[in-house]
Amino acid sequence: MGLRDLFNKDDGPADETTVSIPDALKLLAEGGVVIDVRTPTEYERGHMPGAKLVSITDLQSSPMDAVWGHDPLAMLDPATSQKAIIVVSSTPAHASAIAHLLRDNDLNAHSLAGGLLGWVRDGQVLLQGPPS
Repeated sequence: MGLRDLFNKDDGPADETTVSIPDALKLLAEGGVVIDVRTPTEYERGHMPGAKLVSITDLQSSPMDAVWGHDPLAMLDPATSQKAIIVVSSTPAHASAIAHLLRDNDLNAHSLAGGLLGWVRDGQVLLQGPPS
């Protein structure tokens, strides 16, 4: 076991906002969404299927619009604010900070345990290419 293994434990959620990959998949199946807050270049190199590229400045100014504004029906549904938002970023710590920001705005946000590296280690795929 190396130092990296000591500090990069993927054993489970770090706090209440972190969800495991199986739990994240369940939340997505129930109508949740994945937002990716990395740079466009990082996103294009590989992102989770269905992930929406969202800028941090948009999240700070209007989180609900930044996450759900692309879906007019979601914006009309009062239950949308309680749908799960899975946040991925360059590091799990950054994703967790963004999830806390969204939770402070009364949104149901979570970060993915292990981040994108954990996603790939779990056998899940990353897609390449620009946002659609």
